[in-house]
Amino acid sequence: MYEIRRSYFAAVLLILLVFLSCSRSVTTNQPLSLSDVNRVYVLPLENHTQTPLAGRRVASILEGVLRTKGFKIENGILALEEKDYTEKEILSLMKNIKEKGIKYAFSGAVNEYRYKTGIDGEPAVSISLNLYELDKGKIIWSSTGAATGWSYESLGTITQKLIYNLIRKK
Repeated sequence: MYEIRRSYFAAVLLILLVFLSCSRSVTTNQPLSLSDVNRVYVLPLENHTQTPLAGRRVASILEGVLRTKGFKIENGILALEEKDYTEKEILSLMKNIKEKGIKYAFSGAVNEYRYKTGIDGEPAVSISLNLYELDKGKIIWSSTGAATGWSYESLGTITQKLIYNLIRKK
């Protein structure tokens, strides 16, 4: 009887380890500890994927997560033209919002945004985020992360979880 329970426990433990290893997230970030950053602008993210408008989609989710973390968003990504923006266009937008007196802007890149092929089609996302201090023209915070999920999860769900983990406030 004792041997059956031990085997059962080992089997359950093995199944748990397999399930936990299937959904992963890797992040590289530092906590965002800027007390004077309350108003920000979210610029489009560069789209380095084959998924149309991935940069716009992720920027929209970024806006929502920032709002839940207490940031006030200037205008919004939805006010911009619906297209994939080039680096040159993003720099031009950055210059325009600086002239309007906005001090901080988020931007970055989407490096992966897709459902993996195969029997399950798991969602996979990889993004890099930067916070610019526009007056000084430099990046004052940066964070990068990647995540995969289960076949029943959406790209939006995985992206939201990843961004929430990347935007940690002190």
